[in-house]
Amino acid sequence: MIWLFAAFLVVWGNLQPPLIGATAVLPGGSWAFVAAGVGLATAALAAAYQGRLDAGALGLSRAHLARGLAVGAVAGSSLAALSLAAMQLAPTITGRAIVYEPLSRVSASELALHIAVFLPLGVVLPEELAFRGTLFGLLQSAGMRAAIVGSGVTFALWHSAVAVVTVGDTTLAPPSPWFLPAVAGALVVVFVGGVALATLRLRARSLGASVAAHWTFNALLLVGLWVTMPTQRLSP
Repeated sequence: MIWLFAAFLVVWGNLQPPLIGATAVLPGGSWAFVAAGVGLATAALAAAYQGRLDAGALGLSRAHLARGLAVGAVAGSSLAALSLAAMQLAPTITGRAIVYEPLSRVSASELALHIAVFLPLGVVLPEELAFRGTLFGLLQSAGMRAAIVGSGVTFALWHSAVAVVTVGDTTLAPPSPWFLPAVAGALVVVFVGGVALATLRLRARSLGASVAAHWTFNALLLVGLWVTMPTQRLSP
């Protein structure tokens, strides 16, 4: 049951880019992704029901929600700031700045819509329910270490196709010799991020912690990259 659900997640995640990726400029940024998110959340809840996970096992207890949201927001914001600072060092390593091209085609209002609607509904909430909710809850039967590492590995594999597409949309795309190392590095970062989110969810005893961290990190990273975009952007 556990590994069947994990395999389902990996397949689901890697089918989305080729099937509905063209509907969005930014990852998860369309109503098609929102619909897919609803489908993923439904599947996650069905698996949780089959696995007899209650609200506490899913991290959905209201008792720790407020604290979890606060801790997650601080953690996500801090990591986003560090990531943006690290990206400023890219020219010293690769010889060029890292530019995420899709952001050059997004206006301020479109970015705001993405962060407020598409990011939480098409990416953060369904992914957190699936990975740090159901999968983490199911894996706890094998121990906390297995739950943290197993959900992290699955989270990275889910992002395999996304990593290829995302790096391909930057200045590290082929024929840059940094393309394959960048994809591999992105998957390592996603694994570490998955482990960090699972650990945060465990210690805060709330899925709200990983939800807040995931959303805050992605939102601030997008805003930071958009603000520092060297090419001409669309007008607001």
